[in-house]
Amino acid sequence: MATQNLHIGQLIKAVFDESGMTVSEFARQIHLERSTVYSIFERQNIDALLLARISLVLKHNFLSDIEQHYGLVRQVPSFTLHLNNISPELAIQLANLLNVTSVL
Repeated sequence: MATQNLHIGQLIKAVFDESGMTVSEFARQIHLERSTVYSIFERQNIDALLLARISLVLKHNFLSDIEQHYGLVRQVPSFTLHLNNISPELAIQLANLLNVTSVL
């Protein structure tokens, strides 16, 4: 069990930095303003639906990171998706549900 809180904004920023995407492109794909993207990088907490959209766009399972950080993996069955293992068709349907521009 983690003794220190996970700073989700810093984690998102680290994954974003590795993505090669520009802030403008990332903002467009998650339907937010550039300034909001910068504020996301500063947040310690984030809305679950926004985190799901960000996960799809960056192709990174942040929910799994949270489970692991807080030791929830052994305590609670995981309902998170393994984004690399879903079909392109399912990824597109999920993106449409979450109002994400592109996941492929």
